[in-house]
Amino acid sequence: MQSTISKESSVADTRIKMTAFLLLCIMLPSSFMPEETVVKWLIINTLVLIFVLGILYFTWHKFKFDTVRYYSLQVYILVMSIVFYTIVPLFKLLNDSYYFWLIALATTVIIIMAHVLNKRTTLSFVNKKHKKLVMILSAYVTVLIFVGAVLSGMMHTNEAPENTGVSILFYLGGLLFIVLAPMFLLTKSEVDKLAKT
Repeated sequence: MQSTISKESSVADTRIKMTAFLLLCIMLPSSFMPEETVVKWLIINTLVLIFVLGILYFTWHKFKFDTVRYYSLQVYILVMSIVFYTIVPLFKLLNDSYYFWLIALATTVIIIMAHVLNKRTTLSFVNKKHKKLVMILSAYVTVLIFVGAVLSGMMHTNEAPENTGVSILFYLGGLLFIVLAPMFLLTKSEVDKLAKT
C-alpha cells in the first residue's frame, strides 16, 4: 500500500522491465495449460502483456512526478495482470462446460466485491484496532489451499485433462490476488485516514 512506499526521487522509475519479467514468468506456464492451445494462447497472452505494459507506461507518464501514487498503481496493474494469467487456464479447461459460466459469474462477483470493500480490507492491514479481517483472510487462504488440494486430487482420479490440478491451484491463487489488489487503488491520504480511524 502507499503508506509503505517512500518517495525516493522526484521522478518515478517506470519498473516496466521488472513488471514484464514477472508477468512473463506467469504468462508462459499459463499459456501451456492445456498444451493443445499453446500457440493460440501464447499469442493472446503476449498481446495482453504488451497492452498491460502500454497502460503502465501511460500511467507512469501521468504520475511520474507523484512517485507514491505511481508505485501504488503500478502494483495494482501488476497484480491484476497476474490475476488474468492465473485464472485463464481454468476457463480454457471449462470452455465447453456449463461450469464455465458459473465460474465466470463467481469470479466477476468476487472482483466487484473486492473493489467495493477495498477500504475495509486495507483497514485490517494499517490499523491495529481492526485485525479481524486479517484472521478472516488467513482462514480464507487456508480454505483455498485445502479446497485446491482436494479438487486437484479428485480431478486427477477422474482422469481429467492434463494440468487440471495446476489450473485449479492457479485459479485459487488468482482469487487471493483479486482480494488484495484493490487496496493499492487507495491514495496515500485515504490510507493515512484509515490508519487513524
